Amino acid sequence: MVETWVEELFKLISSRELSLESISAAQNMKREHFPGSLFKFREVNDYSLSNLRDSTLHLTFASKFNDPYDSAVDFDPHFGTTHVELLLNGTEGMSGDHRSSILSAEDPMLEMVRYYHLVSTEEHVDEDALIKVAAVMKELHAGFVAKLVNDMNRRLQNSYKICSLTERLDSLPLWAHYGDNHAGFAMEYDFSSLPADNLAGLCLWPVRYGGVFNASELLRGIRPGDNFNNLFGLVAALNKSPDWKYEREWRLVLIDGANDPPRNFYAPLKSVFLGSKISEEDEGRVIQSAKLAEVPVFKMHLVSHEFRMEAKPYQE
Repeated sequence: MVETWVEELFKLISSRELSLESISAAQNMKREHFPGSLFKFREVNDYSLSNLRDSTLHLTFASKFNDPYDSAVDFDPHFGTTHVELLLNGTEGMSGDHRSSILSAEDPMLEMVRYYHLVSTEEHVDEDALIKVAAVMKELHAGFVAKLVNDMNRRLQNSYKICSLTERLDSLPLWAHYGDNHAGFAMEYDFSSLPADNLAGLCLWPVRYGGVFNASELLRGIRPGDNFNNLFGLVAALNKSPDWKYEREWRLVLIDGANDPPRNFYAPLKSVFLGSKISEEDEGRVIQSAKLAEVPVFKMHLVSHEFRMEAKPYQE
């Protein structure tokens, strides 16, 4: 179940004609719901330790993420008009009755193929051959539509820069998937502490677990020069499958172009948490970086006989 306020937020930013008033209202709404803590899980390496020392987060393309549908949209390039209707629109001399009978048939494409065969040739063609022709036409059109959608998604996934965070520190799957099987660490951030005009806060948005975003209404009738919702890519980046709902994700989304490289972004670092299975060597590297960042260090401990963890202040 998507939270009501998140639904209201997405209505504000996903309308066909976006206004400065709706953007301002959306920013105010999400800021009221900023969590006091958001976490980023990392494995221990030179890049993650650099982010820790510098109080930064790394934003990169969605195409680098583990969800192949990340930032993807769906849309109907014909906006409700069927393939057969489009083909019939280019047909001259067809009566209204013929057109209606084709469109109301159980298989309109096959019925159309039959019609064209009857009016264009006197030669007999086996019904199986007509069925095969109809099947080929359907397959070719499906491939055409899929290519249009895939090309758009490829552009979306390689334009905006994104960094994923979570409200959860206590998730065993998150530590396993993103924290190097509990051998990594997590950084805690407090975006609610930032001024209202800070870029990091303006770029932070909640994820909506409502499935792939259908962009048909936003794209319908759009022509070069028309007003267009320029947060279209942002909306795509914030919609994910309900399968990921357990992550309780928020995202930094930097709206820039495909030619701009991934980059680091200042974030309000609050503290660091060592994984329960971190090695002694990596523990020392994280602690040293945390000292340079001047933030406290905690360590996760597995609770005996329970499927949960708890954080305790690190004791040297």
